[in-house]
Formats: sequence, C-alpha cells, structure tokens
Amino acid sequence: MVDGVRCYAFTPQLRLSISGANDVLDHFDAEYDAVAVPDSADTDVRVAFGDAPELSAADGVARGGHKTVRWCVALPSPDARPLVTSIRLSGLPRSFGLSLVQGYFVEPLLSVAAARANLVLLPSAAVAEDGKALLIVGRSRTGKSSLSVRAAAAGRRVLGDDQIIVDGSGTCRSFPRRLRFYSDLRDTAPDAYRSLPSSVRTALALRQALRTVTRGFASPPVRVPLSLFGAAPPRAALPLARIAVVRRSADVSDLVPTVMETEQAVREAIDILAEQRLRLEEAGRPCWSDALVETLERERAILSSAFAGIPILDVSVPNEWIAPRAIAALADLLETERVNGPVGR
Repeated sequence: MVDGVRCYAFTPQLRLSISGANDVLDHFDAEYDAVAVPDSADTDVRVAFGDAPELSAADGVARGGHKTVRWCVALPSPDARPLVTSIRLSGLPRSFGLSLVQGYFVEPLLSVAAARANLVLLPSAAVAEDGKALLIVGRSRTGKSSLSVRAAAAGRRVLGDDQIIVDGSGTCRSFPRRLRFYSDLRDTAPDAYRSLPSSVRTALALRQALRTVTRGFASPPVRVPLSLFGAAPPRAALPLARIAVVRRSADVSDLVPTVMETEQAVREAIDILAEQRLRLEEAGRPCWSDALVETLERERAILSSAFAGIPILDVSVPNEWIAPRAIAALADLLETERVNGPVGR
C-alpha cells in the first residue's frame, strides 16, 4: 500500500518522484531533502516501492540481492517519458536495501534522464574554490568521500562526495545526497572525525564493532548531511576550475600526477558511467543495451564540451598504499584543505 509521494527537483530539467511507505519516504527525504518540492506530475523518473511490482511480459525485470536483502525491479521502456519503475524489497535491514537500490537503479535511471536534458550525473566529488570548482573523478574506493569530508571539516564548501551534475558549458552543481561515513573515518579523516558530534562517533564505533563481529559481512555506513560541517553546498552552478582523475594502480610505487588530455579524461568518465549502469543493462530488454549506448554517446559529447580547456590532472595512487596514506597524499597534492584555495593555479 502506498502511503505517500515525494518529489525532488535536482535541476528544473531533472525531477524525481518516489512513492511508498513511510520508511521509504523517510529514507529519500533524508537523502534529497535540500531539493524537495511539492508533488508534481512533471517528473522525469518515477519510482514506486510496494509489495509487488506490476509486471508485464514486455517488462525488463531485475531480481537480485546482496547479503541480507533481496529486490525485484520492473524496468520501464528506455523510451518512456517519464521513466517509471516499481521496486519490491525484502529482507532486513530495510535501510540497507533502500541504499542499495538507490545506487543500483534509482540514480542510474536518473542519470539516463539527465542525459536527455543535456546533463551528466557524473560519479565524482567537487570542492568549491574561489567561486569555481575542483572536480574529482574516480571509481568507488578511490577516496572521493574521504577527500570531501576532510575538505568540509577544513572549512571548504563541498558540492558532493559521490555524484555531481555537469553540463556542456563547463559548469557543475551539487547533487544533494548524504555523506557516507565508514568505520575507518578516524584514520582517513582524523580532523573531521574529531569535529563530529559524539552521537555520530558512537554510531561509527558501533559499526566497527559490527564489522568485527561479522568478520566484514556487515559494514553499513553512517549517513550524515554535508551541512553537519557548516555551510550547505552551493545551490548555484559553479564553473569548473580544474579536474583530477584519481585511479589506483599496480604500476606505480608513489603518487604519480601527470597532465591528462581531455579525450582521455572523458573516456575514463564514460567507463565509470557504464559500470554504474550494469544492472540496468543486465536486467533490461535488448532495447536497454542500445539505449545505454546512445546515452553514453550523448554524455561523451557533453563532457567533451565541459572539459575542453580545463586543466586535468591524472593521479595514479599505488595499490599497496593503505587508505589513510593515500587520502592524506591526495589531499596534500590537490590542496583540498586549503581554505583560500590552491596556490599558483
């Protein structure tokens, strides 16, 4: 039974509606509250959470799960406007399942809708500097969140730690979503950890204990708003000042920054986008494969325009470096904790 509907406007051209029970609405309100708007029929992606997705023989269906939760997702036609999907979740904790389908299906569908509006929902972080932005592009576990947390704790305004909206004119804007803190935050961002309320530090300690007891099987993050560190993310779009593409590598023994060409940076971003949509491609009908190829080509054109003329740094981090060492070195190289912005750039 549906208890309510929420609508979020990330930009005037990119709107999401979520319908479902109270726990579903509470989850997405906590994630996207900064851009909540009154319920509207004018949305680009509609997601209904319920007991049983309404399926037809033509629907693409994703059935799967991870650890203690399972899902069944009915995918729409990729040509549908808006993109409408329904999701059934089972297992506990529900918050864990909601976070997974958010990352596996809801936000990938949003990224497809964004491309239709000539935007790219790019897996990246961004830090404001002197009225512009440093964009940090990288796969999961390359340090985007830790760098963002450290920057915020140092007094820098952060646009986001996992997704940023980029347009072809070379500007980017915040994608409002809570920061994810893991139990190693005390080591990767010590100043940020010390500035946290005691309730958050306690929650992190409990997560560490749970991870230890379950031998890593259960290691959920603690989710907090960026505003916990002070200023909220800028609402206006900021022009790109510089870009860093961060990658782990087995071929280097020290931090190796080099200049990266626009085409190579775009190719890296496109590869990351394709990885984030694998579950859409695996579960969808054959038409989804074609639609995702078309989406990537549209994003390639947008990013080529956005990145043109922007200084781009390719940063290779040794695979053998543990997270605290890697994050500290990256923060120093990119000067993400310098309150007045980078020197000599």
